[in-house]
Amino acid sequence: MWAAKYAGDAFSLGVGGRALALGGAVTAGPFDATTVYWNPAGMNRLDGRYLVFMHAETFGSLLNHDYISYIDARGKSGSLIQAIGFYVYYLGGGGIKITDTLANGRPYVVREESHGDFLFSAAISGRIAGRIDFGLTAKIIYRDIGVKSGKGLTVDAGLLYQIHPNVNLGLMVTDITTGFIRYSRQEPEDSVNYESIYPTFKPGIMVTYAYSDFTGRFLASGDIKFENLKCAAQYWSGPVSLDTHYGWELGYKEMIFGRFGFDIGRFTAGGGLDVSNFTVDFAYLHHSDLNESYRVSAGYRF
Repeated sequence: MWAAKYAGDAFSLGVGGRALALGGAVTAGPFDATTVYWNPAGMNRLDGRYLVFMHAETFGSLLNHDYISYIDARGKSGSLIQAIGFYVYYLGGGGIKITDTLANGRPYVVREESHGDFLFSAAISGRIAGRIDFGLTAKIIYRDIGVKSGKGLTVDAGLLYQIHPNVNLGLMVTDITTGFIRYSRQEPEDSVNYESIYPTFKPGIMVTYAYSDFTGRFLASGDIKFENLKCAAQYWSGPVSLDTHYGWELGYKEMIFGRFGFDIGRFTAGGGLDVSNFTVDFAYLHHSDLNESYRVSAGYRF
Protein backbone atom coordinates (compact mmCIF):
# COMPACT_ATOMS: atom_id res chain seq x y z
CA MET A 1 0.00 0.00 0.00
CA TRP A 2 1.21 3.50 -0.86
CA ALA A 3 0.03 6.63 0.92
CA ALA A 4 1.26 10.19 1.24
CA LYS A 5 -1.32 12.30 3.03
CA TYR A 6 -0.28 12.95 6.67
CA ALA A 7 2.50 10.31 6.54
CA GLY A 8 5.10 12.81 7.76
CA ASP A 9 2.93 14.79 10.16
CA ALA A 10 4.45 13.19 13.27
CA PHE A 11 7.69 14.99 12.45
CA SER A 12 6.15 18.41 11.76
CA LEU A 13 5.18 19.52 15.30
CA GLY A 14 8.29 21.66 15.61
CA VAL A 15 11.01 21.91 18.26
CA GLY A 16 12.48 24.53 20.59
CA GLY A 17 10.75 27.00 22.87
CA ARG A 18 11.94 29.99 20.84
CA ALA A 19 10.78 28.79 17.43
CA LEU A 20 7.45 27.47 18.71
CA ALA A 21 6.65 30.71 20.56
CA LEU A 22 7.23 32.44 17.21
CA GLY A 23 4.59 30.31 15.50
CA GLY A 24 7.16 28.11 13.79
CA ALA A 25 7.93 30.96 11.35
CA VAL A 26 11.70 30.53 11.56
CA THR A 27 12.72 29.34 8.09
CA ALA A 28 14.76 32.55 7.62
CA GLY A 29 15.79 32.99 11.28
CA PRO A 30 16.43 33.74 14.07
CA PHE A 31 18.86 30.87 14.48
CA ASP A 32 19.78 28.81 17.52
CA ALA A 33 20.69 25.17 18.10
CA THR A 34 17.33 24.01 16.71
CA THR A 35 18.11 25.41 13.26
CA VAL A 36 19.41 21.97 12.26
CA TYR A 37 15.71 20.97 12.33
CA TRP A 38 14.10 24.15 10.92
CA ASN A 39 16.63 25.01 8.20
CA PRO A 40 20.12 23.47 8.25
CA ALA A 41 21.48 26.40 6.19
CA GLY A 42 21.07 28.50 9.34
CA MET A 43 23.95 26.65 10.99
CA ASN A 44 26.22 28.93 8.95
CA ARG A 45 24.93 31.91 10.94
CA LEU A 46 26.12 30.40 14.24
CA ASP A 47 29.59 30.50 15.79
CA GLY A 48 30.76 27.82 18.20
CA ARG A 49 29.33 24.56 19.47
CA TYR A 50 25.73 24.27 20.61
CA LEU A 51 23.70 21.73 22.53
CA VAL A 52 19.94 21.95 23.12
CA PHE A 53 17.31 19.71 24.72
CA MET A 54 13.53 19.93 24.73
CA HIS A 55 10.85 17.92 26.52
CA ALA A 56 7.12 18.46 26.32
CA GLU A 57 3.88 16.69 27.08
CA THR A 58 1.88 17.71 24.03
CA PHE A 59 -1.90 18.26 24.00
CA GLY A 60 -2.13 17.79 27.75
CA SER A 61 -0.33 14.51 28.48
CA LEU A 62 -1.47 12.74 25.32
CA LEU A 63 2.02 12.57 23.74
CA ASN A 64 5.62 12.84 24.89
CA HIS A 65 7.71 15.03 22.62
CA ASP A 66 11.50 15.02 23.06
CA TYR A 67 14.35 16.52 21.06
CA ILE A 68 18.11 16.85 21.44
CA SER A 69 20.59 18.35 18.98
CA TYR A 70 24.27 19.23 18.68
CA ILE A 71 25.83 21.71 16.24
CA ASP A 72 29.52 22.40 15.58
CA ALA A 73 29.64 25.73 13.74
CA ARG A 74 33.29 26.62 14.17
CA GLY A 75 33.69 27.85 10.58
CA LYS A 76 36.65 26.54 8.64
CA SER A 77 38.23 29.18 6.40
CA GLY A 78 38.19 28.24 2.72
CA SER A 79 36.12 25.08 3.29
CA LEU A 80 32.87 24.45 1.45
CA ILE A 81 31.39 22.79 4.56
CA GLN A 82 31.15 25.32 7.40
CA ALA A 83 29.09 23.46 10.05
CA ILE A 84 27.76 20.04 10.97
CA GLY A 85 24.81 19.08 13.16
CA PHE A 86 22.94 16.09 14.56
CA TYR A 87 19.56 15.65 16.21
CA VAL A 88 17.22 13.01 17.58
CA TYR A 89 13.47 13.63 17.55
CA TYR A 90 10.86 11.52 19.37
CA LEU A 91 7.09 11.67 19.51
CA GLY A 92 5.13 8.91 21.19
CA GLY A 93 2.96 7.65 24.00
CA GLY A 94 0.77 4.75 25.05
CA GLY A 95 -2.82 3.78 24.80
CA ILE A 96 -3.01 1.57 21.69
CA LYS A 97 -5.50 -1.15 22.62
CA ILE A 98 -4.93 -4.44 20.80
CA THR A 99 -8.24 -6.31 20.47
CA ASP A 100 -9.55 -9.73 19.52
CA THR A 101 -13.09 -11.12 19.21
CA LEU A 102 -15.00 -13.59 21.32
CA ALA A 103 -16.96 -16.49 19.87
CA ASN A 104 -20.08 -14.33 19.82
CA GLY A 105 -18.27 -11.68 17.76
CA ARG A 106 -17.85 -9.13 20.56
CA PRO A 107 -14.40 -7.48 20.75
CA TYR A 108 -12.26 -7.45 23.87
CA VAL A 109 -8.91 -5.86 24.75
CA VAL A 110 -5.99 -8.29 24.70
CA ARG A 111 -3.27 -5.84 25.72
CA GLU A 112 -2.22 -2.22 25.50
CA GLU A 113 0.81 -1.12 23.47
CA SER A 114 2.89 2.04 23.21
CA HIS A 115 3.74 3.84 19.98
CA GLY A 116 6.54 6.11 18.86
CA ASP A 117 8.12 7.95 15.95
CA PHE A 118 11.88 8.58 15.88
CA LEU A 119 14.12 10.65 13.63
CA PHE A 120 17.90 10.22 13.69
CA SER A 121 19.45 13.01 11.64
CA ALA A 122 22.80 14.37 10.47
CA ALA A 123 23.26 17.70 8.65
CA ILE A 124 25.89 19.82 6.93
CA SER A 125 25.88 23.45 5.85
CA GLY A 126 28.08 25.58 3.62
CA ARG A 127 28.24 28.71 1.51
CA ILE A 128 28.08 29.23 -2.24
CA ALA A 129 29.84 32.22 -3.85
CA GLY A 130 30.08 33.87 -0.45
CA ARG A 131 26.41 34.91 -0.53
CA ILE A 132 24.07 31.92 -0.41
CA ASP A 133 24.00 29.55 2.56
CA PHE A 134 22.87 25.97 1.97
CA GLY A 135 22.16 22.99 4.21
CA LEU A 136 21.35 19.31 3.78
CA THR A 137 19.93 16.93 6.38
CA ALA A 138 19.78 13.14 6.02
CA LYS A 139 17.14 11.49 8.22
CA ILE A 140 16.58 7.89 9.30
CA ILE A 141 13.00 7.16 10.35
CA TYR A 142 11.86 4.50 12.80
CA ARG A 143 8.14 4.12 13.51
CA ASP A 144 6.58 1.71 16.04
CA ILE A 145 2.79 1.53 15.97
CA GLY A 146 2.26 -1.41 18.29
CA VAL A 147 1.38 -4.20 15.87
CA LYS A 148 4.16 -3.43 13.38
CA SER A 149 7.15 -1.18 12.84
CA GLY A 150 8.59 0.72 9.92
CA LYS A 151 11.92 2.11 8.79
CA GLY A 152 12.67 4.77 6.22
CA LEU A 153 14.98 7.39 4.79
CA THR A 154 14.55 10.96 3.59
CA VAL A 155 16.51 14.18 2.98
CA ASP A 156 15.78 17.87 3.74
CA ALA A 157 17.42 20.84 2.00
CA GLY A 158 17.57 24.52 2.96
CA LEU A 159 18.77 27.85 1.53
CA LEU A 160 19.35 31.33 2.98
CA TYR A 161 20.01 34.63 1.26
CA GLN A 162 20.54 38.01 2.91
CA ILE A 163 19.12 40.61 0.53
CA HIS A 164 19.66 43.48 3.00
CA PRO A 165 21.50 43.78 6.34
CA ASN A 166 18.08 43.67 8.02
CA VAL A 167 16.26 41.22 5.72
CA ASN A 168 16.80 37.47 5.35
CA LEU A 169 15.07 35.19 2.87
CA GLY A 170 14.91 31.44 3.46
CA LEU A 171 13.64 28.28 1.81
CA MET A 172 13.36 24.87 3.43
CA VAL A 173 12.21 21.78 1.52
CA THR A 174 11.48 18.85 3.79
CA ASP A 175 11.61 15.36 2.27
CA ILE A 176 12.97 16.77 -0.97
CA THR A 177 13.73 13.23 -2.17
CA THR A 178 10.16 12.06 -1.32
CA GLY A 179 10.76 10.06 1.82
CA PHE A 180 9.50 6.55 2.43
CA ILE A 181 8.64 4.29 5.34
CA ARG A 182 8.65 0.54 4.79
CA TYR A 183 6.60 -1.62 7.19
CA SER A 184 6.98 -5.32 7.93
CA ARG A 185 4.67 -7.82 9.60
CA GLN A 186 4.79 -11.53 10.26
CA GLU A 187 1.50 -12.33 8.55
CA PRO A 188 2.05 -13.57 4.98
CA GLU A 189 -0.98 -11.65 3.67
CA ASP A 190 0.51 -8.32 4.76
CA SER A 191 4.25 -8.94 4.75
CA VAL A 192 5.35 -5.52 3.42
CA ASN A 193 3.75 -2.16 2.74
CA TYR A 194 4.95 1.39 2.25
CA GLU A 195 4.16 4.99 2.97
CA SER A 196 5.65 7.86 1.02
CA ILE A 197 6.24 11.35 2.42
CA TYR A 198 5.82 14.09 -0.15
CA PRO A 199 8.00 17.23 -0.10
CA THR A 200 6.84 20.38 1.70
CA PHE A 201 8.12 23.75 0.50
CA LYS A 202 8.64 26.36 3.24
CA PRO A 203 9.57 29.86 2.03
CA GLY A 204 10.21 32.44 4.75
CA ILE A 205 11.35 35.97 5.56
CA MET A 206 12.80 37.68 8.64
CA VAL A 207 12.98 41.46 9.05
CA THR A 208 15.11 42.86 11.90
CA TYR A 209 15.08 46.36 13.38
CA ALA A 210 17.39 47.51 16.19
CA TYR A 211 17.01 50.62 18.34
CA SER A 212 19.31 51.32 21.28
CA ASP A 213 19.38 48.16 23.42
CA PHE A 214 16.25 46.68 21.82
CA THR A 215 15.96 44.41 18.79
CA GLY A 216 12.67 43.64 17.10
CA ARG A 217 12.05 40.88 14.58
CA PHE A 218 9.12 40.06 12.32
CA LEU A 219 8.92 36.58 10.80
CA ALA A 220 6.66 34.91 8.26
CA SER A 221 6.72 31.54 6.52
CA GLY A 222 4.38 29.12 4.80
CA ASP A 223 4.04 25.37 4.31
CA ILE A 224 3.19 24.56 0.70
CA LYS A 225 2.07 20.96 0.24
CA PHE A 226 0.83 18.87 -2.68
CA GLU A 227 -1.13 16.24 -0.75
CA ASN A 228 -4.71 17.22 -1.70
CA LEU A 229 -5.42 18.28 1.90
CA LYS A 230 -8.25 20.64 0.85
CA CYS A 231 -10.24 21.86 3.89
CA ALA A 232 -7.68 20.34 6.28
CA ALA A 233 -5.39 23.26 5.35
CA GLN A 234 -5.81 27.02 5.78
CA TYR A 235 -5.83 27.71 2.05
CA TRP A 236 -6.06 25.30 -0.86
CA SER A 237 -6.65 25.02 -4.58
CA GLY A 238 -6.84 21.59 -6.13
CA PRO A 239 -4.09 19.39 -4.66
CA VAL A 240 -2.02 22.40 -3.49
CA SER A 241 -2.40 23.78 0.05
CA LEU A 242 -0.84 26.53 2.18
CA ASP A 243 -0.53 26.84 5.96
CA THR A 244 0.90 30.08 7.37
CA HIS A 245 3.18 30.97 10.29
CA TYR A 246 3.86 34.41 11.78
CA GLY A 247 6.02 35.55 14.67
CA TRP A 248 7.17 38.71 16.49
CA GLU A 249 10.11 38.92 18.88
CA LEU A 250 11.40 41.78 21.05
CA GLY A 251 14.79 41.37 22.70
CA TYR A 252 16.60 43.51 25.26
CA LYS A 253 20.39 43.39 24.82
CA GLU A 254 19.87 39.99 23.11
CA MET A 255 19.47 38.64 26.64
CA ILE A 256 15.76 38.84 27.57
CA PHE A 257 13.07 38.08 24.99
CA GLY A 258 9.32 38.29 24.64
CA ARG A 259 7.57 36.52 21.76
CA PHE A 260 4.20 35.77 20.22
CA GLY A 261 2.93 34.42 16.93
CA PHE A 262 0.36 32.41 15.00
CA ASP A 263 0.93 28.80 14.02
CA ILE A 264 -1.58 27.90 11.28
CA GLY A 265 -3.89 30.49 12.80
CA ARG A 266 -3.40 29.28 16.39
CA PHE A 267 -2.01 31.75 18.94
CA THR A 268 1.46 31.14 20.40
CA ALA A 269 3.48 33.06 22.97
CA GLY A 270 6.56 32.73 25.14
CA GLY A 271 9.85 34.16 26.29
CA GLY A 272 13.48 33.38 26.85
CA LEU A 273 16.76 34.15 28.59
CA ASP A 274 20.29 34.03 27.16
CA VAL A 275 22.85 34.48 29.94
CA SER A 276 26.47 33.32 30.15
CA ASN A 277 26.14 30.90 27.23
CA PHE A 278 23.04 29.28 28.73
CA THR A 279 19.63 29.69 27.11
CA VAL A 280 16.18 28.80 28.41
CA ASP A 281 13.09 29.26 26.21
CA PHE A 282 9.46 28.44 26.78
CA ALA A 283 6.39 28.44 24.56
CA TYR A 284 2.63 28.31 24.99
CA LEU A 285 0.61 26.86 22.11
CA HIS A 286 -3.15 27.30 22.02
CA HIS A 287 -5.37 24.67 20.42
CA SER A 288 -9.15 25.04 20.44
CA ASP A 289 -9.86 21.33 19.84
CA LEU A 290 -7.12 19.73 21.95
CA ASN A 291 -5.50 20.77 25.22
CA GLU A 292 -2.93 23.57 25.22
CA SER A 293 0.75 22.65 25.03
CA TYR A 294 3.69 24.07 27.00
CA ARG A 295 7.18 23.41 25.69
CA VAL A 296 10.47 24.26 27.36
CA SER A 297 13.93 23.96 25.88
CA ALA A 298 17.38 24.60 27.32
CA GLY A 299 20.65 25.10 25.52
CA TYR A 300 24.36 25.60 26.11
CA ARG A 301 26.87 27.34 23.83
CA PHE A 302 30.57 26.48 24.18
